Amino acid sequence: MDAVLFATAMAAAVSLLLTLVTDLSVLRVSRRRDYTGPTPGISVLKPLKGIDHGLYDNLASLAAQDYPEFELVLGAEDPGDPALKVAQQLRREFPAVRIKVVSGVLTSGLNPKVNNLISLESYAKYDHMLISDSNVRVGPDYLRAMASELRDPKVGLVSSVLCGARGESFGAKLDNLHLNNFISRAVCGADVLVAHPCVIGKSMLLRLSQLKELGGLASVCNVLAEDYVLGQKYQRAGFKVALSSYVVEAISGPRSLKDFCARHVRWGQMRRRIAPALYFAEPLFSPLPFIVLGLLCLTFGAQSGIASRMALLEFFGLGLVFKWLSDAHVMWRVRGERLHLAELPCWLCKDLMLLGIWGLGAVKRTVVWRGTVMRIGPGSELFPST
Repeated sequence: MDAVLFATAMAAAVSLLLTLVTDLSVLRVSRRRDYTGPTPGISVLKPLKGIDHGLYDNLASLAAQDYPEFELVLGAEDPGDPALKVAQQLRREFPAVRIKVVSGVLTSGLNPKVNNLISLESYAKYDHMLISDSNVRVGPDYLRAMASELRDPKVGLVSSVLCGARGESFGAKLDNLHLNNFISRAVCGADVLVAHPCVIGKSMLLRLSQLKELGGLASVCNVLAEDYVLGQKYQRAGFKVALSSYVVEAISGPRSLKDFCARHVRWGQMRRRIAPALYFAEPLFSPLPFIVLGLLCLTFGAQSGIASRMALLEFFGLGLVFKWLSDAHVMWRVRGERLHLAELPCWLCKDLMLLGIWGLGAVKRTVVWRGTVMRIGPGSELFPST
């Protein structure tokens, strides 16, 4: 146990240092606030499936954009999908906005979202195309903020920082805490520290003409992490992939603990297949499990030659406080809200549970997405389950 205590203390020290570094990367991204620049016409593509929580308000936030010229293209695979009725309601209530509502999708691959987008892009009027998930909600300056990144003519794709919002269930709170801390740190840290695009497809602006030169959406119709793969395609082709400081809200509906675990096991599987080396280093970006393990070792009498028992207690205790304050700072930067002490149980549970979720993501070979079971391979390539 003494060896475990030593290893745990070393891992906690490294993890706390990485926490500080990624905290600073979020601070740097959040300070990019110049939203002036070009305002090309934009076609906003919204793939729909079912009634997401707050769907009408999510769609209305895009219809109410303060932007010179844009359109919304909303569509679902099933002509009987109830989300289409919400889309029709939006079109009636925003008559001044060009809104197209379409249905029916030709199956191009195993990724249902990409299949839908391939259909929607055929209705797009403008070359500049913004992909926005149905659970995303934004403010009226969102399109201006995204388009402002095109000041640099080398920019080919723009993505966003994501935050979790709303949702009162236990699973939704866990999900929001994870999005507002670990995921936002990962995205900002990859951008600032190593200039590596970590694109999240809930908010992507690109040019359709350039996308077609890179193989189009059809080139990612059989991968699960189509957003990340597109970012890599753009970077390899010599384009810049810009990360906007504009934070988009992912609206959480009622989510159970099982839903939370299933979603992040799937996300873990994606990361495991697209960046294996980094995935196995992920536990070092979460110091809380190391701190808890260290405190347990001390409780059961473990000793370490590197420091006294009291010094280690102080180290782990201060590390716990630092991690809480760091997460509170990141949440304030990303979400604009405080991390309250009442959320302490969720905060502790989330970081401890994610260690198990990380382990499952490392070994599980099938994913379940919207009821369909598929096998996942290198690069997050999808294969039929049978």
